[in-house]
Amino acid sequence: MQLTRQGDYAVRAVLDLAIRDLYEGPGTLQASQQVAQRQGIPKAFLNKIIQALVRAGILETLRGAMGGIRLARPAKEITLRHIIEAVEGTIALNRCLIGPLSCDRMEGCPVHPIWIRAQEAFLRELEQVTLEDIARQVAGVPEAKASEASLEL
Repeated sequence: MQLTRQGDYAVRAVLDLAIRDLYEGPGTLQASQQVAQRQGIPKAFLNKIIQALVRAGILETLRGAMGGIRLARPAKEITLRHIIEAVEGTIALNRCLIGPLSCDRMEGCPVHPIWIRAQEAFLRELEQVTLEDIARQVAGVPEAKASEASLEL
């Protein structure tokens, strides 16, 4: 499995918002054009990604002159898995892991149990680290100091 450009851009955009929340306060609106510029994401592509992230309940948008995008819930409640699945769909290392009817060789396949263990480990890793954890690491803000952060990015 390889993360697509869309998945990579989604992670970068949401992480950008989480870092801004550390410095400017939770729920701070950001212009999508500024996020696109900071992260090197084509604006039209980011708009498509934003729509998927809004449908998944990760982002929310507000229209108008004072509008923008922001996290729909705290960064500590968002994992990499949430973001990736919002734009990529269900994560499956092999088609046989999508569902019981996805592979007619599943029963008796000697590799199937290995795919299951590998996928479980991969998903566990994506679920263990929250967006807040990554944002704090990038910003160099320890947990106890996050509410006091006032540095400019």
